[in-house]
Parts: sequence; structure tokens; C-alpha cells
Amino acid sequence: QAWSDVLAALAAMPPSIAAEPSWRFWRARALLTTGRADEGRALLRAIALEHDYHGLLAAEALEVCVDRDNLPAAPDSAWQAAFLTRPGVARAIKLAALDLRGDSQREWLAVVRDLDDAGLLQASMVAAAHGMYDRSINTANRTRERHDYSLRYPTPFRDLFAAAARDRGVDEWALLGIARQESRFVPQIVSSAGAMGLMQLMPATARLVAQQTGRTDYRPSRIAENPISTQFGAYYYKYWLDRLDASIPLALAAYNAGPGRAQAWRPAAGTMDAAVWIETIPFNETRDYVKKVLSNMVWYARELGEPAATLKERSGVIGPRPVTTANAVERGG
Repeated sequence: QAWSDVLAALAAMPPSIAAEPSWRFWRARALLTTGRADEGRALLRAIALEHDYHGLLAAEALEVCVDRDNLPAAPDSAWQAAFLTRPGVARAIKLAALDLRGDSQREWLAVVRDLDDAGLLQASMVAAAHGMYDRSINTANRTRERHDYSLRYPTPFRDLFAAAARDRGVDEWALLGIARQESRFVPQIVSSAGAMGLMQLMPATARLVAQQTGRTDYRPSRIAENPISTQFGAYYYKYWLDRLDASIPLALAAYNAGPGRAQAWRPAAGTMDAAVWIETIPFNETRDYVKKVLSNMVWYARELGEPAATLKERSGVIGPRPVTTANAVERGG
């Protein structure tokens, strides 16, 4: 809460670092609390034009609409038919079907690189129609002025996510937000650490979840099956949500980096605003992961017609770490 010190630290940073979204947001926060409110609000207005975690925080601070630029696109069958005749598009689709994802991505990027916003949205629909949800999302994310959030935040396998949310007592928008970041809804994806499926579970984690849930039909070969992945991922997320003060940021940190680390990163005493705590996560990957999934959750809640809670309300505060940590299911990597 030493906001003058924050401003001094920002002034000492190289301009390239101080211009990063996180530091621009915290500069705005510091300006608001040190008698320079007009400067702070002006900076927040600029940040709120961006469609990411800090953009959401800025829009909420200003109490402005966060999806004012949302203009859903209607399918253009003639445009899409012509697009499908391009050799690069055909190669990208075929390579994806052969599970050569990296090659498919390179082919796809080459054909969408120079499209305007209308073309990007149509290309996004083509990718989704062929099950290339990662390409669809990333293509829709490239628009500059016209945005379609239903393409940026799609809901494939909706029945499975709805069932898993219902069975495990969690919010569907939370599971969709995790899956979008974990796998981009590509069931076959395998991480460098060996995590698999829509919810990117490690084999050891899946085995323990199967034991705890009494799934006698589970076999290691089934880890990437969509019904297994959604149910096990929902269980794992809820497991940590229940054990970490119902804190979504803490549960997400545990999901990504393991519960031991999430507990160790909590303040030793007192409480901390979650937005501040997230910036203190020492792992770059986990800090970025928590921000992106929280942002995903807000957008998915809006897509599902449940926009009431803000990002700040969903994040809450982070309480102190307990004296002892109970034995628990580790992610395994």
C-alpha cells in the first residue's frame, strides 16, 4: 500500500518494462491514491480499451462496459467456400487431422496473417467448423476493431462441461475458462510436462482422482477422453477450491503450480487484495496463467448469461497461509 514507493519504482524502470500492461495498471492505481486522480483515470481509460485481465480491471475501476466493441459476425458462406479453396487452408486442415499441430499452425498463420477483421472472423468460423478450436480462438483474437466474443470464447463440448460442473458443484464458466487456457479445447494436446486432455491433467493426478472418485473403469489410456478429462478436471479444481478458502485465484495457482507452492505464496499474516497478490506470484507462468484464466472466467460468465460478479468480486482477498497444510492430491508437475 506504499503507493508513493510504487510510483518511484515505476519511474526507475526502463521504459520498455514500465510500458507493460501490468505496470501501466499499477501506475494508474498509484496515481489515483496519491492525489493525481485525473492522470490515473486517463491512464485507466486507455488500459480499458484492451481486452485482457488488466483491461477488465481498468474497466471495472471506471465502471464502464467491457464489451462495448462486441459485434457478432454472421457466417458468409460464399467467403468461407472461397477461403477453403486456398491451398494453405487445405494443408492446415489436413495437418490438424493428422495431429501435426505445429505444422498446421504455421500453415494457418500464413493464410490469415493479412486478413482484415471481417475476414479473420470468417476464418475463425471455418477453423471451429473443422474442430481447430485453437486456430479459431487465436484467429478471432487477432481482430483490431471489430470483435466477436462468442468466437474468442467458444463453448465446444458444452454438454460435457455442463455435466461436470453440475456433478462436481462448480461453475460451468470456471471450467470453460480453465480449459480455454489449458488446451484451447484441443483434446489431443500434450504439454511438455506430459499433461493431457481438455483439462490438461498429469497421469499421476488422473490416477489419484480416479481413486478418490471411485472410478474403477479408469485406465491410463483414457486420460485424454473428453468425458474423463472434464470430470476429473472439475473434481481437481473443486478439490482445491474447497481447501483454499474458496479462493478462485488460489485454486488456479494450485491447479497450475501445485498446492504446496500456492500455500507457500500466501501472506504470512493478514489479508491481501487478490490483484496485488497475483502480481507477487514468483513463477511467471503461474502468474500469467492465473490472470488469463480469471479473465476467461469473466468473459465466459457473460457468454453464459451470468455477468453479475466482477473480476474483483470473483478474485476477493487472499488470506494468510495456515500453520499446517493437510495431505492432498498433487498435480504431479
